[in-house]
Amino acid sequence: MPNNFLQQERQNLLNSLGIGRASAIGASRLAQLLGHPTRGNQVRLRTLIKECIEIDGDLIGASTGRPAGFFIISNLQELEQYIDSLENRTRSDNERRTALINSWNNQGNQQTTRQILNLM
Repeated sequence: MPNNFLQQERQNLLNSLGIGRASAIGASRLAQLLGHPTRGNQVRLRTLIKECIEIDGDLIGASTGRPAGFFIISNLQELEQYIDSLENRTRSDNERRTALINSWNNQGNQQTTRQILNLM
């Protein structure tokens, strides 16, 4: 993964995040604090978070409810809950992908070369 952000930008993100799920900060507010676009789905912010996780090894989690937002993972339970939510999203996306492949191939179209992914 390429470095799209300066170390200082990544550090600013970490300084803006609360520790633990109960301290989650919403994407719009976090984007505002960091000077990123606040409308839409905050692509720049999400790219920064992904980079912090994948390059720096930062433990950043996200929750979708009460409070929704991003946070620094503080314990094993928070880590495992977030990993489980990522797994559920992956499975759901894969089911939609499989349905699209099957629908396309079953409608008499030129067959796609994309294969069904079997997630264990």
